[in-house]
Amino acid sequence: MSEKGMFTIGELMQKSGVSIRTLRYYDSIDLLKPSDYTEGGHRLYSKEDLSILQKIKSLQFLGLSLKDIKNMLQKNSVTGAAVLKSLNDQKQLFEAKKLEINTILSDLNHLIETIEDEEIINIHIFCAMLQKLIFKEDTQKWFEDHFSKDIKDDLFNIDKSEEIDLDKKWTKILSEIKQLTFTENTPSSKESQETIESLMLLMNVTMKGNLDLISEKLPSTEPFPFPNPFTEKEQEFLKEAMEIYQKDHLSNSPD
Repeated sequence: MSEKGMFTIGELMQKSGVSIRTLRYYDSIDLLKPSDYTEGGHRLYSKEDLSILQKIKSLQFLGLSLKDIKNMLQKNSVTGAAVLKSLNDQKQLFEAKKLEINTILSDLNHLIETIEDEEIINIHIFCAMLQKLIFKEDTQKWFEDHFSKDIKDDLFNIDKSEEIDLDKKWTKILSEIKQLTFTENTPSSKESQETIESLMLLMNVTMKGNLDLISEKLPSTEPFPFPNPFTEKEQEFLKEAMEIYQKDHLSNSPD
């Protein structure tokens, strides 16, 4: 503090947490002008200026514009209706943020429970899991647009424990498919076909027994970018392995 009992702009910044750039801007718009200057022309602020700055920060919390804050400080009063509106606006804003935070926390807990037993996580599978959570509403909307409401509700109205269990199984089966490709298993090998059989069963469980209906309709629907954790090589392996499985499955089915 200077000999005059004034604060330099740097001291005011430290006491208020408001940047020097912002203080200079407040000066330029006549919101908070310094009470004095040094002989060298540097800004000096009084304790009253600090008090005004604290009021500005308080009113900004309500989401008020600097123009409105300036008018209020000049008039020393404001209508109750204006304050009430600002309070309600801020309440709605923070309620929306609260909802967003709760959704993020729920997704994080979901991921933690899904992968907590995994020693190694494939980054492509993990990113697909993230995308599934991030775009869950878009996925629901897509199913609602292309299938009946009953099917959409059946697919997505599941409790958290069931969803986590499914995601654990998906993580396991997707990892197995990647491993088969990595170890250069042939699509027709016994191990590959057993994995494909497990995949088909999991797909049907996930689709609540509607796999045939959904698979039949998919080619005629508008495409949706479902999360894909596979490389081109892995996609080719999976496509060939599934074609072999379906051909064998069809030939072994009763007439």
